[in-house]
Amino acid sequence: MKKKAFKEILKYVRVIVFFAVITILVEAVNYVMVQPGYARYIIHTVDNPDDGSDYDCIVVGASHGRASIDPHYFLEMEYAVNPINMCIQGATVIDNYYMIREACNNNDVKKIILELDYQYWNKNLKRDSDFGDLLVYGQLPFTSLKMEYIVSQLMDKDFRTIYFRRYAFAKNWKTAKKYMAIKKTDEYKNFQIEGVAGIETEGPYQGLGFFYRTKVTDKKGKLNPSPWTYDDLNPKVQKYFQKIVKYCKDNGIELICVTTPIPPSSVVSGAANEADTYFKQICDENNVRYIDGNLIKNEILNVSDDDFSDWEGHMNGELAEQFSEVLTEILKKNDCSEYFYSSYDECIEAIKARGNE
Repeated sequence: MKKKAFKEILKYVRVIVFFAVITILVEAVNYVMVQPGYARYIIHTVDNPDDGSDYDCIVVGASHGRASIDPHYFLEMEYAVNPINMCIQGATVIDNYYMIREACNNNDVKKIILELDYQYWNKNLKRDSDFGDLLVYGQLPFTSLKMEYIVSQLMDKDFRTIYFRRYAFAKNWKTAKKYMAIKKTDEYKNFQIEGVAGIETEGPYQGLGFFYRTKVTDKKGKLNPSPWTYDDLNPKVQKYFQKIVKYCKDNGIELICVTTPIPPSSVVSGAANEADTYFKQICDENNVRYIDGNLIKNEILNVSDDDFSDWEGHMNGELAEQFSEVLTEILKKNDCSEYFYSSYDECIEAIKARGNE
């Protein structure tokens, strides 16, 4: 009888040992092959504020927000006491929801600036993939929030991709060796920006989550605006926007939604007008303030195509600082109608008039 019981126990032990060995091997391969990315750095930074210095104002969004909003102006112009931009390139509205909750679990957040980019509201977005899901999930600390993320977002995904992060692997051994070298440094171990790979093209890091993009004007390629219609809206993204609104209201947090400026030629040719109409509608319905940077008058913020590194709207550093200053002025005021064109028709007319000068 005892022998039989021992055999049964041994069976379970073998299974446990097998999975333990697999786990160790997978983690070892991930350590060697996965890029030491920016998401790891910024999430850890926000999770670990200096003693007595909680982040009271956070900016969340994707790459447009990271390139365009410099929180130093919030600080200098006394809009916030300790602000930070935690926008992550490729982060979706769903990611933003979990990032907001993660930040609020570790900080007394009073204000949230949510950057809205209509490209991330498209149900056909390629970013909504196994690779994309790794971006934030992989860097969240192992808490009940991470478990909630796994249950709500990843249960229908290929577990081999989610756990064995092959889509995030280095493409060759030379790059993998570079990643390993970085991971051995004190900068990586201490969660410093110098321990992040792949940010060289973003321009100098200025702190507080802002990169000052070096001006590039000759590599945009052909203007090909991303299409957008109401039929393309992703219901899942709409659902998580509502969850962000509810979370902020339930916790007494002021939520402001912002669309950052894009190149004037993209405003004229693209879907900015339609997206603005939709964003304004959903923000009004939820009593949330909405600021569309594309509608800021030219005499207040002089924007040209040359102020961007591409047609999508990744802003160069010089304009980003100007926009951040104007944005802070707008955020501090209740009535800012004098800053904006009354409609996209007026805005586009002004853009075309400048082109004919």
